[in-house]
Amino acid sequence: MPSQKALTLLSSLMLIGLASCGARVSQCRRLAEPINEANSFIQDYEQDMDQALAQFSGAQNLSDINAAASDYIRAVENVRTELDALAQATGSVDIEDEQLNEYRNQYTTVISQWTAALVTARDAMRQLTDVTTEEEVRSLFGRFQAQTDSAYSAIQTIDGQEAALIEGINAYCSSSVQQ
Repeated sequence: MPSQKALTLLSSLMLIGLASCGARVSQCRRLAEPINEANSFIQDYEQDMDQALAQFSGAQNLSDINAAASDYIRAVENVRTELDALAQATGSVDIEDEQLNEYRNQYTTVISQWTAALVTARDAMRQLTDVTTEEEVRSLFGRFQAQTDSAYSAIQTIDGQEAALIEGINAYCSSSVQQ
């Protein structure tokens, strides 16, 4: 999922790119457009997640846990839908530059990885939506924790990959502006 820092960096590139009219700069702008549009849904997702996690921390009974898990799942499904649209929009950007084409393909792969990690997190939470006893919570805890740890670890890795990718895109696109 695009990080705020990465989106801000790419947005800055766009301002620089507007001053130039080279073919690479134009293609850089086209690649950046769908990525920059993701900023609004990422902010919504982060806000939804903060609310769901606050519900978890304040849960006093199983009903509260069920509701928090449901809200978490809803937030993941909403962002997953947006990520699918982002992958499609990014993948359909017409790019002739070979290096930018590779960056575009790598970015769509990162989006797919985000989606997979979020599905893992969603599936872990789904276990908590229907628990009716504390015994069920205890029996699910090991599996739940393993799935959420896996998702968190994947997200951390993807974050690093995405940051490096955005840095590469910015460097490549900036070099075309300076030429």
